[in-house]
Amino acid sequence: MGKMSKATWTIGLGLLINLTFTDTVLADNEMANIDIEVELQEDGSGIVTERRQMSMDEGTELFIVLEGLQDSELLDFSVAGFEEVADWDSDDSREEKAGKYGVIDTGDGLELVWGIGEYGNNAYEVTYSLSNLVRELEDGQALLWNFDTFSDIPAENLTVEITGPEPFTENDVRFWGFGFEGDIQLVDGNIIWEAAEEVDDSNDVTVLMQFPSDLFQTQANVNMTLEEQRDIAMEGSAYNDEQTSDTIPMILFLGIATLAFGGGATAITYTTKVKNEKEAAGQMRSGAARIRENKNILYEERPFGDDDLAGIAYLLHDMGKGYFEDYFSVYLLKWANEKRINIETTKKDSVFNQKFETVIEIVDYETERQRYRISFDEIVEQLPLDQELTYEIGLWVMLMDAADATGFISDDRMEKWAKKHAKSVEEYANYLIDYSKDYLEENGLIRFEEITVWKQTQEVAIASTEGDKLFDRLVQFDNYLDEVELEDFQGESKRLSVEEFILWSTLYFRSAEITEQFKDLMPEPTTHYEDHQYIYYYWYWNGAYGFRQNWSNGLASGGFHSTMSSGAAGGTGGATSVGGGAGAGGGGGGGAR
Repeated sequence: MGKMSKATWTIGLGLLINLTFTDTVLADNEMANIDIEVELQEDGSGIVTERRQMSMDEGTELFIVLEGLQDSELLDFSVAGFEEVADWDSDDSREEKAGKYGVIDTGDGLELVWGIGEYGNNAYEVTYSLSNLVRELEDGQALLWNFDTFSDIPAENLTVEITGPEPFTENDVRFWGFGFEGDIQLVDGNIIWEAAEEVDDSNDVTVLMQFPSDLFQTQANVNMTLEEQRDIAMEGSAYNDEQTSDTIPMILFLGIATLAFGGGATAITYTTKVKNEKEAAGQMRSGAARIRENKNILYEERPFGDDDLAGIAYLLHDMGKGYFEDYFSVYLLKWANEKRINIETTKKDSVFNQKFETVIEIVDYETERQRYRISFDEIVEQLPLDQELTYEIGLWVMLMDAADATGFISDDRMEKWAKKHAKSVEEYANYLIDYSKDYLEENGLIRFEEITVWKQTQEVAIASTEGDKLFDRLVQFDNYLDEVELEDFQGESKRLSVEEFILWSTLYFRSAEITEQFKDLMPEPTTHYEDHQYIYYYWYWNGAYGFRQNWSNGLASGGFHSTMSSGAAGGTGGATSVGGGAGAGGGGGGGAR
């Protein structure tokens, strides 16, 4: 079978979806703005409030389609200033429906309905609650939900804001958006997603949020891991836009099945089949299984002896660690400790808050430029890397490219460079896992084979004895990092140096919590001191005053989307994609009639 183009696939699925919806009024009705606020509760339920600014010229009622609810239930529904009607009659006139709302059971799901009222400009505040928005997975908790309740009437402006019982932090949430382009960010403890363009019936509003276990008191369970869920959600998205001829029929099958049977069940069945086949082929135990098995075991030394830290990215990623942003931070720390770069931070007085400007100097810049006579873009164009280059060297060339003619990189310069080269950085970020797999195979730690399930090729990772031990050590070392704090290394003998503790904490996605521990230890940035230069470098790179945030902001504004993004890099936000979002429950659109 030949490879089907994305245009053909999109048109075909669009026609299929359009055939399933009828009697929707599209003419002349407009939505200038919709704000969707989702308040997650401790039990995993959620209160959804929609504030709509609309101009209505056609129809008698507005409706929200809730299909594919999976194991969620509607707990309540109301429209501010409106009166509930127990038995809604869609044949009533516009005047009879004015100021009233109700619920219709369609047999395939529910419709939340309310009267349009007077034609012209109208503001509606709609609130409904759903159980089990957050569900328990094998190795964590997650929300995967489509909040599209309106798309038959395009929204010129859309904002989605998700809050929790407590403010979210970089340590307890990772997040992705599927369905439209726009910044999705962690801002002041809340997830905020703003559309960059009009959202219509060609878009979904699907959010994937993943949490550690025990953050919510969940009431529903799903038999899959966080990674398996991410794989399903990202299929067909911009994160995974190179589809093979075998992948297209599978996506088509899952898409039709989701429309016919209501979201998620077929995808989960397929995932279970793949899981069983992989185990039979010798698939090594997953990071989630090892985390459970090694819960109380600590490994207190460096778990991996090679300096090529990118070589273990595949294993760390299976544990939910070692994302691209973390690797770049780790190598910056390494270069600072090796005195290949210097970091200078200047405090700027401000009426409202403290502001710090950071500049990185590449030592012996001219010599390094002569040593690596290649640009970062040229490295990316030639992927995979040849044997003379390591992943670290690629990042080193990236840093040199961002520098000025004298080897200096300011906050603003880094941000502008990142924005201009975001797509090259994205490609290099996505290459991290392939680089790691090549390393693991070449060193006899893991080999990778293939199996076929439902005409879909799946990869199986088979560990050698030493590879199996390495994976366990990485998990046990994470337990150790969870038990110690930075102050434990002050004047006390440890098997791990303070420099290694900081470096590995960064690689293990612990930057935010380690940064908090620095607050009682760090002097002013202008203070010069020799004994703790490494801590100084860490604090002002990863902390609130470093320029990692500028780098991440530049990448985000340049359209950076990567499966290797942490989703909350430096607090600057996750990634969004026009496609993807398979397996989500929730909204099936909505409009007027």
